[in-house]
Amino acid sequence: MENGEIWKKAIDEHNAEEYLEAHELFEELWLELDNRNEKDTVQTLAQADALAVHIQTGNTKAAQRLMRQLPELFQTLPDTYRNINLKEMKVWIGLMISIIPPFGEFNLKTKKMPPKLIYC
Repeated sequence: MENGEIWKKAIDEHNAEEYLEAHELFEELWLELDNRNEKDTVQTLAQADALAVHIQTGNTKAAQRLMRQLPELFQTLPDTYRNINLKEMKVWIGLMISIIPPFGEFNLKTKKMPPKLIYC
């Protein structure tokens, strides 16, 4: 599959709430990219979808592992990428960063899933 096809399929899977499949596709795309900014953006989306899987399954330890890298990646996430509006995704990731500590015991009280990725 070409990068554009992988991107479209990842968006479709994410919007269908198939977060594990979307995560895998975003990672596949990440491996194909050369530009550091693009890689960071796609990696952020891959990790956001992995986080959604961990929230769905209640895997708090795995969610916390993501919180050790996701906040740094989140800082560089643009408002749009490949004609996708990422503003709502930024809000969701920010919310997750505020409620999931990177270490220690906590009770995962949210089931709020990431927003749809909408073309702009």
